[in-house]
Amino acid sequence: TVGSKQILDPDSLCTNRSLTMSPMRFLSLTFSAACSTAVAEECNAMLQTDLRSASGMMSRLDFKHALEEGGSTAIPCIIHQTAKTHTLKEQEAKWAQTWKDKNPKCQYKLWNDTEIAELAQKASPKIIWPIWEGLQPVQRADVFRYLVLWYQGGYYADVDVACKKPVDQYKLPEATNMIVGYEFGHRFPEWQRAQIKFARTEQFQQWFIASAPGNPVLLRCLELIWQRYTWKVESTLELTGPGVFSDAVHEFLEMKSPHAVENEVKVRRHPPDVHFLSYPSENLFGYGQWKMWVFAAGRVNAAPMIAADDPTEGVENMVEHHFEGSWKKDQDMEDSQKKRQALAQATKAT
Repeated sequence: TVGSKQILDPDSLCTNRSLTMSPMRFLSLTFSAACSTAVAEECNAMLQTDLRSASGMMSRLDFKHALEEGGSTAIPCIIHQTAKTHTLKEQEAKWAQTWKDKNPKCQYKLWNDTEIAELAQKASPKIIWPIWEGLQPVQRADVFRYLVLWYQGGYYADVDVACKKPVDQYKLPEATNMIVGYEFGHRFPEWQRAQIKFARTEQFQQWFIASAPGNPVLLRCLELIWQRYTWKVESTLELTGPGVFSDAVHEFLEMKSPHAVENEVKVRRHPPDVHFLSYPSENLFGYGQWKMWVFAAGRVNAAPMIAADDPTEGVENMVEHHFEGSWKKDQDMEDSQKKRQALAQATKAT
């Protein structure tokens, strides 16, 4: 069983390596200051025990350490989906069947609301379970995808996503143990991001994700959710949706690039006249034992404007998202449709 104790090293949390302190580092320093030199070893053992029983929140440097030290495995052939019950609507059942038909060697698991709650209680009793009752159904569905892939690994797809190509035919580098995909083929200027209601200017979709179990990127995502919940963040996009997921992915990618901050400063001071992405798609990015493959937007989004705006992103579909969102309220569906209409209009202007 994969758990946070196997990923996080409490010793790394007890070392003052940064002037910017996480809550756990503050606890570490406060506790250590009260200890005399004579009982340093005993105090350190007590501190480690206390930190192991706490929420396990990682600072940026702790996240880096986890990436460097954490072991990794291949992505298991398990396909995860979730719905309120085990009975899908007619069209959802047809889309779900595409995953079974094209991946006969994979285990298929459809999780209902009761089962995902049980998973949250079992797999994350100190981070996700304490806030579970305060999350909306759509937020729980978001959290589930990160949690189940962190805990068990495999491939996650929303129930309105159809499989277009068998997962064993993706032809990715052997070292790949996480797969993500851009939602759109280029970075949006801030005004356009706001207009189309994206959470991030370079946003990663989360209707299809794959990972080996124990991935620190996914653990980081879960911990960011806990943190933002305590910050009183209520927006689904920011709390559990593509905003928080994109943040965790970008943090990983930034660690791969020694000039990431420098490049970002240049982009903000002198925005390029051409479409671009900070981290080009169809590439493998690695840090430590973890290797992330970034799909082009066209791999996971069949929207016509993808290829029209960025031809290199309009590649063969691996999955097709139908944007049905059965777990959403009617108002959410209306907002989603408006978002797509705004996206089509906004991209024509660039």
